[in-house]
Amino acid sequence: MKSLISQVKTKDELHRHATAHSSFSVVAFYSDKSARSKKAISLLEGIVKEQSQDVLVLVDVSKVSDIHPEYGVTSVPTLITLKDGHLVKKLEGLQSEQTYRVLMSNAPRKLADGTEAPPLRIVLYSTPTCHHCTTVKNHLKKKGVPFREVDISRSEGAAKELTRRTGQTGVPQTDINGTFVLGADIAKINRLIGVN
Repeated sequence: MKSLISQVKTKDELHRHATAHSSFSVVAFYSDKSARSKKAISLLEGIVKEQSQDVLVLVDVSKVSDIHPEYGVTSVPTLITLKDGHLVKKLEGLQSEQTYRVLMSNAPRKLADGTEAPPLRIVLYSTPTCHHCTTVKNHLKKKGVPFREVDISRSEGAAKELTRRTGQTGVPQTDINGTFVLGADIAKINRLIGVN
């Protein structure tokens, strides 16, 4: 079995590693002299070993000085995601285990046949005065899950399309890769996005 966690020491090594494993890479910048870095790496290693399909690249900035400036990394720990070698997301500072899980869950997932599953596509249909909409929105933000919000009170066309697709007029309605969740059903949303 190939190693899921790799330590890199040069830019070239990082680029080779990223292209050899997939078009999506998770890179953790840390220092072995920082307690917060050590905690972040411990959390990330646990997640990678548990999920057994993600690959984590580690860069110790106290030993490697030419990689982090390229990605605008000025503090540790910092976690970045790269797609086809380009920066997609950057998380600075020690994050919760759940935030790291969400970030790792946004990495391309493999289906049973070995092909890549589509990335999560989440659309929250809401109105500004809806308390349950705010609950769902805050939950997705807390989990670090990217989503697009559509305010149906401002778009009659969006409201009609939502009713046509689901047969429902109430909000919130959360479209997760084509599966709709009606209301603030956090447990169902968590199942669909792959978090606890």
